[in-house]
Order: sequence, then C-alpha cells, then structure tokens
Amino acid sequence: MIAAAGQRRVLALVFTAAMLTYFDRVCLSAAAPSMRAELGLSQVQMGYVFSIFNLAYGIAEIPAGWLGDRWGQKLMMFRIVGGWSVFTMLTGAAWSYASLLAVRACFGLAEAGAFPTLSRALSRWFTPEQRSRANGLMWTGSRLGGAIAPAISASVVYWAGWRWTFVLFGSIGILWCIAWLVGYQDNPHAKDPPRTTVPVPWRLLLTNGTMLALFWAYFASGFGFQFFVTWLPTFLMKEHGLSLRQSGLYAALPLLAGAAGCLAGGYLADRFGRRAVGVCGFLFSAMAFVGSVYAGSGETAILGLVLAAALHDVTLPVAWATCVDIGGKFGGTAGGYMNLASSISGTLAPVAAAWLAEITGTFVTVFWVAAAVYAVGAALWLLIDPARDPIG
Repeated sequence: MIAAAGQRRVLALVFTAAMLTYFDRVCLSAAAPSMRAELGLSQVQMGYVFSIFNLAYGIAEIPAGWLGDRWGQKLMMFRIVGGWSVFTMLTGAAWSYASLLAVRACFGLAEAGAFPTLSRALSRWFTPEQRSRANGLMWTGSRLGGAIAPAISASVVYWAGWRWTFVLFGSIGILWCIAWLVGYQDNPHAKDPPRTTVPVPWRLLLTNGTMLALFWAYFASGFGFQFFVTWLPTFLMKEHGLSLRQSGLYAALPLLAGAAGCLAGGYLADRFGRRAVGVCGFLFSAMAFVGSVYAGSGETAILGLVLAAALHDVTLPVAWATCVDIGGKFGGTAGGYMNLASSISGTLAPVAAAWLAEITGTFVTVFWVAAAVYAVGAALWLLIDPARDPIG
C-alpha cells in the first residue's frame, strides 16, 4: 500500500515540472516580436526557430524515454530539467540567427523525454485505476505553465528585455532539481531504484496496433496545439491589432482552458471510457477551430480557440495513461515513441503556419488545416483499445 502523503508529494513535483516545461517553451512566443526586431529575423526564420526545438526534441525522445526506464526516473528527470534550464538561460545570450537555432536545438535535446519519464514516475506511485486522473493533473500543470507564461514573459520582456526573461525562467528549473532530488524516489517501498534491464521488444512496440493508432492520433494533437505556443501572439497583434501586452494576456486563455480540459479528461475517462473521451475531444475541437475561422474580432477568435484547446486537451491524460498501461515496464520507451509523433507535427506545424500565412495573407488558413487533422485524430481513437496487446 502506497502512502497517500507520498502520492501527494510526487504529484506536486510532477505537476510543477510539467508547468515548467511549458513555461520555458511558451516564453519564446511572447519574446518573438522583440527577438525578431533585434536579431533581424524574418517571419519564416522565426518559424524555423520554433520548429528546431521540436525536431531536436523528437530525435532524442525515444532514447530519452528508454534511458529513463534503464536509469530510473529520479536520475533522468534531474538530468532533463537541469539541462533544459541551462539552455533556456543561454537562449538569452543568442546574438544571431545561427546561434539562436543552435541553442534552441540543444534545448530540445535536453528536454526530450520529460513527459515519458514523468508519466512513468506516476505509474510507479499510482494504480491503473488512478493513472488517468494522475496524468490529468500532470497535464493540467503543463497547460497552467503555458497559460501563465505569455502574460508574465510579455511583462518581463517589456520591463527587462527578452534576454533577461530567459535567464529568469531557466533559473527556476535549477531550484526544482534540488526539490526533486530531496523529495522523489523511484520505488515507493524502498530506497533502491528499480531499473529495467530486460531488452525492449522493439518489433512488438513499433507494430502494436494500439500504439500505432496512438502515435498518429498524437501527431494530430500536436499540429493544432503548436499554434497556441508559437504564432498566437503574432496572429493577435498582426490580424486583430492587439498590443504586445494584450496579446500576452489573450494568448494565455486557450492554455488556461486546456488546463481545465486536462483535469476533466482524467475524470471523464474513468466515467465514460478512454476511447469515448478521445473521439469526442478531437471531433468537437475540430468544430471549434472551424468556428474560429469566422471570427470578426480578436475576442471572438480567442473564444473559438479557447473552446478548441479545452476540448482537445481532455484527450491528453487518456492518451498517456493508455500508453503507459500498454508499455508496462517499458512505459517510458513507449511514451517516448508516442511523443515522437507530437514532435514531428510540432516541427512541421510552425513552419507550415508561417508559409500558409505568407501565401494567403492570413493565419486563418491554419485553422482549416488543424480542423481537418483533428477529424483524422477522432477517427484514429476509434481504433485504440487500452486493454489490447500489452507490451510489457
């Protein structure tokens, strides 16, 4: 029997880490206008800066998840958060387009494996019946971080400049590393960390029907979400005439709604089943993106995007709980595989959005594409069976 106090402590650490991951990612979108002006970057170049994080993150995702299974989550998360915090601070030292690309690539490599490792940590401390809700709280933390970051970073950029914004956010992660070392252990019943030394059944992992459906559904989820953490402030400033500080405040709302969606998703899955939540979340989110196309003002556009974010994010905790259940003792590796799909779409989406905006003269075209991709995600959830073909 695992003590409730220990579970609460682990949830608090995981919640905070998830919050920091998006704090450090989303601050780049708020700082983007100032960075472009100082470094002389075009809109498409900034799109590549957004995308290179996801490219590097995706390349390292499966190896990082595998290392978490081998080393244990305590050591792996210390390495991940410490590494990304250093490169967040170094983002503030960028002096050119090339240097900015290099440091953001290193940031992506360092952060890879964070969510697979955190989800695997939760699986050690929570039963299968508790995991949807535990993962829901983890993703609530990530979305709250993303919601808070635009307003805070926009204010810090305004008062202290974009360079000091990254230094401040990176230093917070160093403090978390200390708390993690003191407050977490891999084995709830002993101090010796359990480590997986059995070879990963790669063929079974990569060809499992549910894992393949999860992979492509998670690809779909990443495509629409990337707009919220990359181009949303620019969209609000350019197409609806909002100021930097106003755009920072409005950009927080979809992610704040996503936090509520993540929290609700875990509970809804326990009541109605994971597949039903996955299908409905994607389908209704696609409809909300279509509604945003016809927005006549910044306020109505944000309303549609708020609904799209909240409805989509109910699917996140069920995807991760399903992935860890199927992966078993290889849950970190399975999570890295699934999250690779999001990294691929995250690499493509910011650049695709930039090109679509240049070709059509508006970011609204992106909403149509996101709606279509989400409709495919809803269909894929019809194929996902959490109880079928566990890997380990």
